[in-house]
Amino acid sequence: MNLLTTFLSGGLSVLFIILPVMLLMAVEIGCIIIFSSIFEKLLPHKIYKSLLVCVALAAFYIWAVPMNMGYSEFFRATF
Repeated sequence: MNLLTTFLSGGLSVLFIILPVMLLMAVEIGCIIIFSSIFEKLLPHKIYKSLLVCVALAAFYIWAVPMNMGYSEFFRATF
């Protein structure tokens, strides 16, 4: 609630929220493209689709660990 009131009062930059989400989308797309380029022709379709979900979850984990280690503070300090 405190974050919402700070944002509405103009004390929180929009870039502080948007840039980490854009970074998440870039990591997700990058992991999926790499997985697709390697395994799309090698695996049966059903196995490929189910593993694609696992790759998307792994990409979220790849994004979440650095954010927990302090990159969110970087975005907060920059903007």
